[in-house]
Amino acid sequence: MRHGLPALLALVPALALASAREAEPLQEFSSDAPVAPTVTVRGDVRLMGGVDTGFEPAREDGLGEHVVDGWGRASLATDVKLSPSLRLVVEGRALWRGGAQKGFEREKSSFEPFLGEAFLDVYTRWVDVRVGQQTLSFGANPFFAPTDVLNPRELRQSFVQLEPEDLKLPVFAARALASVGPLSITGVWVPFFFADRYDVFGQDMALLQPQMGVPVPVAVDASVEDGLQPHLLETQRPGLPGDVGLRVTGDVGRVKLGGSWVWANEKQPQVTLDPELETLLRARERGEPVDAALLLSLQDRLSAGESLATGRYARQHGVAAEASTLVGPAQLDVDVGFSPSRTFYGDRLRPLRKPTVSWVVGASQAEESDLVYSVTYTGLAVPGVGAQEVLFLLEPGTARGRERTAFFHLLVADVGYSLLEGRLQVGLRGAFEPIQRSFLVAPRVGWRVSENVYVGLAAEVYGGPSFSAFGYFNRNDQVLASVRLAL
Repeated sequence: MRHGLPALLALVPALALASAREAEPLQEFSSDAPVAPTVTVRGDVRLMGGVDTGFEPAREDGLGEHVVDGWGRASLATDVKLSPSLRLVVEGRALWRGGAQKGFEREKSSFEPFLGEAFLDVYTRWVDVRVGQQTLSFGANPFFAPTDVLNPRELRQSFVQLEPEDLKLPVFAARALASVGPLSITGVWVPFFFADRYDVFGQDMALLQPQMGVPVPVAVDASVEDGLQPHLLETQRPGLPGDVGLRVTGDVGRVKLGGSWVWANEKQPQVTLDPELETLLRARERGEPVDAALLLSLQDRLSAGESLATGRYARQHGVAAEASTLVGPAQLDVDVGFSPSRTFYGDRLRPLRKPTVSWVVGASQAEESDLVYSVTYTGLAVPGVGAQEVLFLLEPGTARGRERTAFFHLLVADVGYSLLEGRLQVGLRGAFEPIQRSFLVAPRVGWRVSENVYVGLAAEVYGGPSFSAFGYFNRNDQVLASVRLAL
């Protein structure tokens, strides 16, 4: 499980991936494969619009929500098999977003073209190598596994809007895959840093929701605010040596066992405010008068060019063990991991570095069937939480008062059923966090108009206390309509 304030909020979109498997394994070619290059082109276009079930009135603090949202996502990829030992993939992607508050106030839109997966595969007798933009997978569960931290995440869309391939963003990396006796060994190097994509304010899934009591950090026109957000919380990005990872797997009877290790930068900044600046912000939050000496001190320090806030990306180690096996028609996956230090946030948004033990148990449909399901339970133990500390969104305020090991549990289920020879599809995604009893329910129905056209209707309902994993977003209940075109 990933941590830090943006990471905790990432629980919501991550739910869509409970049943997903790795997008595409490294391909192998037989010696009698054709020498002439073969070219495959694939792509799709997805459009979605959402309307909130409750229209929140305009706010003066810049934290008003969108009551109307729309987005479009397109991808086009070319897969060229140059020879039995060479393969080239190049994919382009584009994202469009738009929205408006009640009365179509503060309307805005943005368009983002970017490179998707773009890599060269080289297959040899001893090792297969992939270099370029790619999606990596560590652990039995390719999205919740404790060491699956090498790809940044797309955290700006909601649970229903995300498809499995949307959450993990490709990174430029070199990956080597080799077989040594019964073992499969994967080594990865990600030399350049890529951060998660998230919104700080001004969007439904933004980090700052009104109940936080934190004002918008900048006052700008709605048309440019989203362009500022990728760097709003950071003051420094990591350089070399980058991220590295090692994974070893092997079969023991019917069970696939493995272990992995990563040394990587966290993908969200660890934000620290100067104590004087924090005191000023808290006083304004409570409506109290600000001490004149404090204001003078801050003014002098700003004039001297002193930084009053830092946003740096902490580095972490992680180790994990994994196991996968088939049990009847289902696949069972288990991951258990440990990290000596990861970033969390307290209830006053102060960063806390804590060791963590995490585990994931998942079961999913492994045979072709009209019924497709997955159930995933993920847990987290954080020892050494102080008596005056509360882990934001992970613990209720009543946990304060004694030193403890904090626990967090999350149950995710995704069930779908196809009728009328696959033309009609109905399903339900849900999540439940038992400690604070927060939940998310997302029913959906879809109709396959043709082989390449699919239309759907879905809803999202959030519930729970204001500072729980899902209750934090409880003003964002909405109904969504979608269209998907496969090329």
